[in-house]
Amino acid sequence: MFFSFGVAPIIFNVLGAEAGGKFVRALFPRYYLWGAISGAVALPSLVAVPLCYPEYRGPMVGVQALAIIGCTLIMLYAGNSLTPAINQARDAGPSGHRRFQQLHRRSVRLNALVLMVGLGLLVGFATRPAPKTSGILEQSPTERIRYDEAVNRVIQDVEAKYGLRPPRAAESGKPADLAPVIDADLAPVIDAETVQEIDSIYAQKRLRDEARAKRRPAAAKSSVPSTAVPPPPSSATTPEPARAASSGEPRAD
Repeated sequence: MFFSFGVAPIIFNVLGAEAGGKFVRALFPRYYLWGAISGAVALPSLVAVPLCYPEYRGPMVGVQALAIIGCTLIMLYAGNSLTPAINQARDAGPSGHRRFQQLHRRSVRLNALVLMVGLGLLVGFATRPAPKTSGILEQSPTERIRYDEAVNRVIQDVEAKYGLRPPRAAESGKPADLAPVIDADLAPVIDAETVQEIDSIYAQKRLRDEARAKRRPAAAKSSVPSTAVPPPPSSATTPEPARAASSGEPRAD
């Protein structure tokens, strides 16, 4: 914004039209490149915040992300296609003056659009409410090991419940019961919702296995070949010589 409204007019006033044009011609490709780099940095920064804070999630995240992607594409188009075309039209002299004016107006409008979108995103970022939660807390390596161990023990208990493995022996020598809370020394504790989710996965698997087992006998019966004896041919289909021989009548040669 400072370059568009503050630096560019001063360049032409101080250096003149010819020297200012050469200076701007060398500067604008880098200007658009930095705009594209800024968009590439802003996009993951915008998406990372809702991933950490659930209260910031919603459809506006997608709208803002699409706005950043669009501005980044505009910067790439202006730097790699529009600017060379403007320079080519300017070098063409009077014959390319009309095309230069059209491309220059397009460049100004695209820059204004990107500036307005960027300004709107900055205002939205500055005025958004403070987070209500502390975000996603990452576990330490030790806590992660303990959590994985607790989950594995729950899985073993669920598999034993559905007969997929023998029951796990507890420290007292008795089979371990399926409970939402694992040993107290295994922190963090597995909550009841996690145990219920694991149990539901194995319950659905058991239903699928039972349905598959019921379909197998039906498929096996349908694949057995038929052994029924075909009926004897009727008199309507018996050839004339065979019918004469069976009745004892002399056959006419």
